[in-house]
Amino acid sequence: MAGFAREPATGPRRSAAPARAFVPASFMSHVPEGMVQVRLRVAVTADERAAAIEDWLRAGATGLRRAVIAEGALFDRPDPPSVPLVGLPSGCPCCTGLLTLRVTLVRTMRRWRPESMLLLLTASEHLPRLRRMLEDGELGVRFEVEG
Repeated sequence: MAGFAREPATGPRRSAAPARAFVPASFMSHVPEGMVQVRLRVAVTADERAAAIEDWLRAGATGLRRAVIAEGALFDRPDPPSVPLVGLPSGCPCCTGLLTLRVTLVRTMRRWRPESMLLLLTASEHLPRLRRMLEDGELGVRFEVEG
């Protein structure tokens, strides 16, 4: 069975600094006027996620377009069906899962144009970095992070 030999790398070495993806303004032109509100919550189990969603829906203003992005396995949840639930694969969303998070946010913004989002994570270790990335616009659009 023939295998592929790995050739040594040639050329200049690349910097170890993380690359920032450029998202053209026209790519995010669908974003509603003003900032999109994002609430960050940690919820590990399906029951915790369901309770977090219920609390968020109850506490928010009515009439807003909303979306939920949940890290980890999705779960069945009762009403309201008008709020989309988007899955985010498990893994640190600010490190190894940064590209996945960026794509998920952009697709969610394009498809549902939410004015308010709930971002459910399974671990709290990287919340400060993720909060900064959302507020600073490092993910292609600036978000107003609450809670």
